[in-house]
Amino acid sequence: AGAAGLVRWVPNEAAPACMEPQCNRHFSAFVRRHHCRACGGVFCRRCAPAGSMLAPHSNRSERACAKCRSAVYRSAASALAGDASASSRLPLADDGGAAAGAPRPSSHDGEQDATELLMNWNVEQQLRGIRWASSVAAYTLILSLLAILWASRWHLVLGGHALLLPVWMQVCLGVVGALVLWVRSLIWRLMRVTWVVLVLMASILRTFRLAGAASGKGVTAIWEMSHRVHAKFMMEAVADLSGFYVKIAQSLSVQTAIPEAFHLELTKLQDAMPADPHEEVERTLAEELGKDWRKKVILHPGPPLGSATIAQVHRATLRVPGPDGMEKEVQGVIKVQHRKMQGNLTADMYAAGLLGRVFAFISPDLFDDMGGIIRDIAALTKAELDFRVEAENQRLARAAVLSAGIDVVIPSVFDSLVTRRVLAMEFIDGVRLNDFAKTAGNEEKKRAVQDLIGFFAFSFTQAGIFNCDPHPGNLLVTADSKLVVLDWGQARRLTDCEMEAYCLLFVAASLENPYMLLRVGETIGVRYTEQAAVSMIPALRFLMRDSRPLSMSKEDMHNLEKMFAGFGDFSELSNVKGNAKEILRGPLMPLSKTVDLLHNVSTRLSVNLSLLQVFTSKGYAHLLQHSAAPGVVLPTVRMAGVGFVLEPALAPAEAARRGTGPLEARLRGILLDAHRRGDLLGAQLVVLDARDGTVLSDVALGHSSYLRGRAVTHATPFNVGEISKLVLALGSLRLVDQGVLRLNSKLGEFWPATPGLKDITLEQILSHTAGVLQVIPKGVADMATVGDLAGMLGHIESSDWKPLLPPGAKQQYHHFTFGWLLAGLLRGARQGITPGLDVQLAMNKEVATTSFGGQDVADLTHAMNSSSIEEIADMFEVVNGFLDNLRKGRAAGATQEQKVNSEVLMGVHGFTHWFLPSAFEQPCYAKGLLPGVVGYSTAKDIAGLLLKAEQGKILKSDTLKNMKRSRRCTGQDDAVLPREFRNFTDSEWGLGAELVALPGRDKADKGWGHTSSGGSFAVVVPGQRPLVVVLLLNRTDSWKRGVPQAVLKAAADFAACGAVKA
Repeated sequence: AGAAGLVRWVPNEAAPACMEPQCNRHFSAFVRRHHCRACGGVFCRRCAPAGSMLAPHSNRSERACAKCRSAVYRSAASALAGDASASSRLPLADDGGAAAGAPRPSSHDGEQDATELLMNWNVEQQLRGIRWASSVAAYTLILSLLAILWASRWHLVLGGHALLLPVWMQVCLGVVGALVLWVRSLIWRLMRVTWVVLVLMASILRTFRLAGAASGKGVTAIWEMSHRVHAKFMMEAVADLSGFYVKIAQSLSVQTAIPEAFHLELTKLQDAMPADPHEEVERTLAEELGKDWRKKVILHPGPPLGSATIAQVHRATLRVPGPDGMEKEVQGVIKVQHRKMQGNLTADMYAAGLLGRVFAFISPDLFDDMGGIIRDIAALTKAELDFRVEAENQRLARAAVLSAGIDVVIPSVFDSLVTRRVLAMEFIDGVRLNDFAKTAGNEEKKRAVQDLIGFFAFSFTQAGIFNCDPHPGNLLVTADSKLVVLDWGQARRLTDCEMEAYCLLFVAASLENPYMLLRVGETIGVRYTEQAAVSMIPALRFLMRDSRPLSMSKEDMHNLEKMFAGFGDFSELSNVKGNAKEILRGPLMPLSKTVDLLHNVSTRLSVNLSLLQVFTSKGYAHLLQHSAAPGVVLPTVRMAGVGFVLEPALAPAEAARRGTGPLEARLRGILLDAHRRGDLLGAQLVVLDARDGTVLSDVALGHSSYLRGRAVTHATPFNVGEISKLVLALGSLRLVDQGVLRLNSKLGEFWPATPGLKDITLEQILSHTAGVLQVIPKGVADMATVGDLAGMLGHIESSDWKPLLPPGAKQQYHHFTFGWLLAGLLRGARQGITPGLDVQLAMNKEVATTSFGGQDVADLTHAMNSSSIEEIADMFEVVNGFLDNLRKGRAAGATQEQKVNSEVLMGVHGFTHWFLPSAFEQPCYAKGLLPGVVGYSTAKDIAGLLLKAEQGKILKSDTLKNMKRSRRCTGQDDAVLPREFRNFTDSEWGLGAELVALPGRDKADKGWGHTSSGGSFAVVVPGQRPLVVVLLLNRTDSWKRGVPQAVLKAAADFAACGAVKA
């Protein structure tokens, strides 16, 4: 590193003597070579003493020659004009480095303040100390080994008595001789890497000790200093080792997870590496192209355009065959592999795990298994050593880009000048992306990054090949703002099946659908477990999260590290991190590496983009075309916000239908606005006058599914979810009116096989006060058991299930257990699950498909959107709340309620995918029975049922009144529920009827009915003109988007005054 950044050093072989004209001493074992950090020249120690210059741009003591020192000091003197004493404090050439300790003063025109200068000087001193300690330790180790050998009759060798040594010592001597002969061999590189790792770990241990004795800002200052020192040490070590380690450093340099000091130092390795001498380049060209290579390649004078990990690139005039077969001259570049690269990389692959140990040492919660990941990257890097493979990759990528009309430049390859270690291609004039970003405006940077991410999304889903190494050193921008993608050595080719798998993978991540991910695994040859898929989806969404300001991205990584550390506090959560990191292994590793680099590049350039949305958009159209029902006119896909909108919103018949009045116009407008914003997929809305059943609104819009593409009609059956609990409750209360059941009927009377539940009454089941708060009973093996009602009731009987709280002690939402307890009681009473109700409610998807006239079913689904800043923040909040409740429940002195909350939350760990929206499409649920959780109906049918109930045509008036009376326990706190059911955190119930707060109304003025966790609701709204309002939605984020609240408020306002408010 030099005063102005990383410069190209003059090769050692090119300078047999000191380049200072007045010195010119020849180098030897005692006169060593030293490079000037400013110009790259080779000098002796006397002409370029260490620490002889305090560089004005890097603010560090550096080795420099007299000429460079003079130039820097003249520039510094100009910058410090106005401070007469400034020049006296600058280190001088004849100080021998002693004056380098004097910090340079700050000025008012852009110079850094004295504190920063002092820190940089201190960093340099500590770095010198590490270098010195490392050298002393190494020499001490060598001398100790020599002493041991001497004590073991090593002197006999000098006396010519080697044959008298024991056999084991002769073997040792042979090994030592081999090490000397193969000083640059695999073992030597392993030893060097090991030594660097040991030195770093020892220094980090010292930092832990110092930080442990400090407090407050002192800890931050110690680690800041430590990061600066270790970053500089690592950069120097990596530059010295070269090869694969530079490749790793280039990838790490754009990571937002690493401390900023490491980013600043490792970024220097993207721009240039010491180049091979010209003679070695010519030697390689002769070996690869033949002795007459000069007839084909004329190298331009001067240094190479760039020197990277594997090779260096020179401008050249190339003689290549033209279209007519005649030879012609073209201006291009020639890429020549560094000599001995093959052997070095082989050694590096074995030593790669040691680098992972350093990062695991620094942050075990994030990097505990980095060794295996680095070895996978090393294997990928090895493919770069054959330039014939790289040339073929580049040809395929260029052909795909030209065929699709993508406005990205990939240089053409000259086939006649391609060998294993040589690659010739056209010259593209451009600047590196990092340099472009320094002068470009925000819009120009955003357009460049959009082109970059769009190109890679195209590569994964349509091109059939993608570049696995998109770090800024491989990306250029031309004068006309076109993106240039270089270096196709690390590329992955994809079959048609693999491209379709990637399309499905991006959609699975957007929809948060782990079952789609399982299908992806089958396609790419990996069998993931359900638990692994559940953890991989949020991990993939985090990896492809929207780019954001650098400080916020660093905070994301800090929160992720904190979250992983929290998982380590509980043995039950030990598999979460390992499952999540499956996206970093095996076939998905190249994808993860690539999108991680893309995210970090866009973040480093301060460009905010929805990464996952761009990738999904490229694959979604392909999947939609292949999964749409036959004869269905495919919708138009439009991106809105961070999601997708399927248009048109209204089917032709619905668009042509005339509304029934001002209320429908208002409600239809609310839904259309939500659809336009991207907050709604499909909806049915029916509003009836509760007095006479007059239809005030009947709207159907949107689509039943993201992938099937059918428009929602008035006859489309929706999964009404938890609203089906209200249907079960009405049926049970009808049996009470008929005398078949009593509200105080105990479960033990009708279900004697469950002694642990015998004291729970029907009233407590219906009012969610049974105390059976567990979402899933212990011992349930799989989803098939959950979907099999008879099997589930049998499991409850054999498991001796008991309430967590005494029945009647607290009202808290019962998800699965509401239906299971009620089903067990009704079975004992020899009644069906929906007795005596005239309503069309299909209890599973298979029945719904046939019983609603062959209509397409509107399944529940997550929104298909990207990982926004708000979503990532919400994820951390939910997980931290989950961990906090677990800690409270297991702490000494925990209250009974805290213990229950902990048990409820831990009870769903490993089973959350059993109640995801995508689970209801799986065969075991689609054909099974989940009473109170799954039910298919239309808004019209549900509205008709509520109208009959409100008009007293189902229940007796006293029973109806009793149903609406709250059973919420006095003084109880809000419930602690899993994330999927948090809509019911503060809900209030009567007998199976949820008492729904109405927006804009007094708290005591509530409607009755039921809501769902996804946003659907069926509510009777009281008022001057009471209404029955049923809104069915098939997206589960509707409460978050405010769609049901807006509809309910408009209806409540209308009911209150009998007219639409202006």
